[in-house]
Amino acid sequence: MLPDLNDLYFFCLVVEQKSFTKAGQSVGITKSKISRRISDLETRLGVRLLQRSTRKLTLTDIGKIFYQHCKAMVNEAQSAQEAAELVQSKPRGRIRVTCPALFAQSTFADIITRFMQQYQEVSIVLNATDRSVDLIQEGFDVAIRFQANAFEDSTLVVRKLGLSSSSLLASPTYLSHHGRPQTPQDLVNFPCFAKTRHEGSNQFSLTHTDGRQITVNFQPILESNEWIILKQAALSHLGITMMPQEICRKEIDSGLLVPVLTEWSLPMASLYIIYPSRRGLVPAIRSFIDFVAEELINNCTNIKLNASPGQRTQMSP
Repeated sequence: MLPDLNDLYFFCLVVEQKSFTKAGQSVGITKSKISRRISDLETRLGVRLLQRSTRKLTLTDIGKIFYQHCKAMVNEAQSAQEAAELVQSKPRGRIRVTCPALFAQSTFADIITRFMQQYQEVSIVLNATDRSVDLIQEGFDVAIRFQANAFEDSTLVVRKLGLSSSSLLASPTYLSHHGRPQTPQDLVNFPCFAKTRHEGSNQFSLTHTDGRQITVNFQPILESNEWIILKQAALSHLGITMMPQEICRKEIDSGLLVPVLTEWSLPMASLYIIYPSRRGLVPAIRSFIDFVAEELINNCTNIKLNASPGQRTQMSP
């Protein structure tokens, strides 16, 4: 006969809480009752799972192996319950979201507005920043990020939506007064702006339409971890900046910023939607993720589609 799933759940609680008392309190039963359930489980199995003393509980060797299997079974049972409840539940509650500041001021603002019109019982707390955010430690539910390098946090689920083109941009006023770079090598003679780097040198890696590639090292006159600062410097006619097109689309479309070296292209940045875990996603968050993913894929004109299902992050996503 298979053991009672509740007993496996209680056993996991005792291991994780390191106390019969705390485990019992977390599910609203007495210490004596949860202790008896574990003892009965050990009796049915014919093994000792826990070593008990007045000061602490310690897993036996077989207890450690048994716990790993129990935890997996409990997680799957919880997922099954959540899946059943999800069908019947209505999205409601609060979602904490982070995205690049400039993206929040353009495309993403419209997407959030449309989402809230459709899901009126959901509230959004939006943190617009280019700062590297720790989703779990800072309590965020979802992040939108443009990123060229790999994510290294294996606790996150990453859903790649596509690739965003980047351009070298300057204001027409700046170019009319100072001229245009004609070759990538000319960039060293122009004031340029760059995102703050934690290591390595600032450089533009460019590919010509005929396939030639070149890397230009440069010393920026302005560095910032916020795209909005770099965009404002370019709009103020101070020099040349590199930016993902999707976060300055309005300025490009209106002619406030214009591309330079148009026969040369920059590496594309991947557009990701990121969240801590599939497991335990409440309906509001799940609906938000699906809605935003569909909107970004359908409405971001400068995004080259490359959608993928959410996957745990690896060293090279």
